[in-house]
Amino acid sequence: MRYARYLRLEKYIAASDTGGIIERWRFGRRLLEDDAATTPAGNLRHGVLANLTGNASSRGYRLSEREIQYRLQAGRTYATEAEIRTASADFADWTELRNAGFPPVDVPPDALPFDPRDADEKARDAARELARRSGERGEQDQLALFDYFPDDKFTELTTLGELAKYAGEMAALTERYARKDRDRAAYLDSLIGAVNGDLGKTWAEAQAALDGAA
Repeated sequence: MRYARYLRLEKYIAASDTGGIIERWRFGRRLLEDDAATTPAGNLRHGVLANLTGNASSRGYRLSEREIQYRLQAGRTYATEAEIRTASADFADWTELRNAGFPPVDVPPDALPFDPRDADEKARDAARELARRSGERGEQDQLALFDYFPDDKFTELTTLGELAKYAGEMAALTERYARKDRDRAAYLDSLIGAVNGDLGKTWAEAQAALDGAA
């Protein structure tokens, strides 16, 4: 497993000014989806705890084995970003959420599972998938490239590195759009909830009710 990814997340946690709830949850979700770190049942593999705490300590971060288990628990409880954001809205910081036992929350059924990959990992995976598809189809199907990449930018002679860079950029852009959609939906839900589901209310009325509830 690549411990540098976890050290990067630990850096974000240390720098967080909001209690680090989302960052700690992302740490747990990455562990659960890292088959080099956890078993199919979601248990940490031998030596992972010691390596995580040791690597963190070597960089000046205090990370206990119990804290890692808490992050895993959060990751198991909340599979989507919509869930953890809903849960975190009710608690001031990570300690409060942890002490509450990570209570389950209700979210829209179409909420997307969290993808823990960084942009460069998405680009790497896109390049691997492209290579796999090319190998399966053979040279005669090379024009299928344009099903995935614009023909005004690329040709059959484009390098995989260029394709991987483009794929990573598009994946990051898509994720930003998806995150905006999730935030928009969550905000709309809060407005509707503030007026008890009355869709005849105006935005101004709902926002006033929401501000008053806060």
